[in-house]
Amino acid sequence: MGSRGDALRRCWANGKLRRALTAYLLFNINEWASWIALMVWAYDVHGVHGASAIAMSQVVPAALLASAAAARLGRMRAPRALRLGYALQAVMAAVVGAALLADASFALVCVLAAVGSVAITLTRPVHNALLPEISDTTSELTAANAGSGWVESVAIFVGPLISGVLTAWWHPGGVLLAMAGASGVALWCAVGLGPGAPRLASRGDEGAASSWRAVVHDPAARLLSALVAAEYVLIGILDILLVVLALDQLGMSDAGPGVLNSALGIGGMIGAALTVVLIGAKRIAPALVAGAVTAGGAAAVAGLSPGPLVAIVLLAVCGAGKVFFDVALRTFVQRLLPDHLLTAVFGLQESMMMAGLAVGALVAPWLVTGTSPVVAFVFAGAFLPAVAVAAWWRLSRLDASTEVPADRLALLARVPMLSMLAPRVVERLAVFSGLEQHPVGVAVVTEGENGDLFYVVMSGEVVVTHGTDEIRRLGPGDWFGELALLHADARRTASVTTLSPVSLVTVDRRTFLTALAGTPRAMTAADDYARDHYR
Repeated sequence: MGSRGDALRRCWANGKLRRALTAYLLFNINEWASWIALMVWAYDVHGVHGASAIAMSQVVPAALLASAAAARLGRMRAPRALRLGYALQAVMAAVVGAALLADASFALVCVLAAVGSVAITLTRPVHNALLPEISDTTSELTAANAGSGWVESVAIFVGPLISGVLTAWWHPGGVLLAMAGASGVALWCAVGLGPGAPRLASRGDEGAASSWRAVVHDPAARLLSALVAAEYVLIGILDILLVVLALDQLGMSDAGPGVLNSALGIGGMIGAALTVVLIGAKRIAPALVAGAVTAGGAAAVAGLSPGPLVAIVLLAVCGAGKVFFDVALRTFVQRLLPDHLLTAVFGLQESMMMAGLAVGALVAPWLVTGTSPVVAFVFAGAFLPAVAVAAWWRLSRLDASTEVPADRLALLARVPMLSMLAPRVVERLAVFSGLEQHPVGVAVVTEGENGDLFYVVMSGEVVVTHGTDEIRRLGPGDWFGELALLHADARRTASVTTLSPVSLVTVDRRTFLTALAGTPRAMTAADDYARDHYR
């Protein structure tokens, strides 16, 4: 617990993390307050069909465009992409708010709301991808993920509260104008995040389309995105079932659905606090499945509640499980996938969230009318745990692959240019490193060829030659191959041949350069070493 407390304190002491989480809080408040204000306005204009239309006008475009937009943003420096998202949200909130106050046509507001919803989808993937870049250690990153979960839960309260107060005092359009101001403050917070590390391309990289294809074809990314979709199918169903539970089964007042939804938020804050147990955890899969079972199990039983108090308690448990699941899954993604794909992965998950909400909203009425509310709750609650349990074997194998190999970590940490990096970055290098073993007399690299790997000698001895001249011999702890990686058009300036059986730890070009790019002095040290020894 002491190390976890230290991680939380370091997270809060990190100025960039503090700014990122503050901006993220404002973003989530904006998302909730704007959504509710638009639903209230649409209901006043065209009743339940109007509310449904304004909801679908936001969800469908977001589901279709979020993944592609995030893949494109993944080519930008993360702080810049974040600032772009907050700036667009500020502009669109102001435009939609002005349209509402000017009594614009329903169709025009739907179109503007659709554009605004796409702007909203630009933030979450970039925020989740930025956290690893500005965290110094793995534990600090997990603490930042827990902070993000807590922020999301707080916004469930604050956003609707602000929306309700401003709507009653002024107008739904006033809510959007206020949220434009909040997005402006978030933009100011993001300015303090600095320029960020450059996004580096691999040879033959075709840009955003390449990142998107890499994510879609990655089995781990597909599996974790499917879990997100399953979670939001449950949320989409609950959005409707909670209205049925409050008004039809429990006989609550018109405020009942809001009270039950607020219980999810209360539980979410508790769940976010409990995610402290993930700090320093070697395995994430058990926590992920536990969160899914807790959220789904509590939702399944909520339909049997004999009174409002029991329902509120069960939904609080459901909310706690959901946020715990969210944070565990986010941490899993950040541990499992390369940094340069994180924005694209979280963008795909943003699309899956919106698609899951749409599916849940379509399935819920059929469940209620075709069966009964109780059966509908059982089905909805069982769905996410069933998917998570079915994925358990694959999740366990993926979890094992994220364990940091201690021998490779120790070896890489002794390389001077890498020792300047944050501990979390060196851990990532160790996780994504490869291992080559060669017998005597093998040319590991050949002078004049393209190079895409950085090598560190784990055991054995190699000789470096230029033409027929021997330059030097390398043994355990020595390294080679960085020169061809530091310059896109550079070729191998020397040949390296084994003098004995060797074991070599390898790091690919993109992973190597991405790690060094976040620490300019490490990049300078690597370039200086290459110039002094090989040119």
